[in-house]
Amino acid sequence: MSLLQGTLSLRRFLVLGPVPAEQDLLDGLGQDRFRPFEDGTEEERLGWCDWRNPLICPPDEDWVTQERFAVFGLRIDTRKVPTSLLKAYVDLRTQELMKEKDLAFVGKEARTSLQDEIKVELLRKVLPTPRIVEVAWDLKGGMLWTTASSSKAQGALTGLFMKSFGCELQPLAPLLLAGRLTPHIPVESLMALDPLNLETEETA
Repeated sequence: MSLLQGTLSLRRFLVLGPVPAEQDLLDGLGQDRFRPFEDGTEEERLGWCDWRNPLICPPDEDWVTQERFAVFGLRIDTRKVPTSLLKAYVDLRTQELMKEKDLAFVGKEARTSLQDEIKVELLRKVLPTPRIVEVAWDLKGGMLWTTASSSKAQGALTGLFMKSFGCELQPLAPLLLAGRLTPHIPVESLMALDPLNLETEETA
């Protein structure tokens, strides 16, 4: 896991809400663990996994707690049939149906039903593309570090985090961080600060 080794880009969040007890934390990870795709047209699945191996779902209880941290992963799997490939299959199947039933055309409703049927068949053959978002939650400091860099990944993380643990994740913006580091300074004073200009003017 790159959170524990190597270099990487991280995002920080404040965790707002009561810290769950260890068993409640483990229950939340188990309740919303990652589950593989089933039959149907679903194109995305997400859930908690082990930070060492995304195939371990739910995370191994013995490896979640790392001193004051809870460490785990969010696995997001996507699968999709290329539009052009789906259209080609639908056109071919439509022609076969028209020839078999001696039809002059296939109506919109029948074509839509045929497309859904073919999409399900193709999705079963498509290997999902997994993405692993790493999470380190400082249970004592109320801070969370994650590798979720995109807005979509952050949205998935914050939504499932609230569902599993009842806690809200708030991005740690510079103003918010300044307020935590200097609680004696009023918020209004911090907002009134101007950026420091480090450029120096050259004099003749």
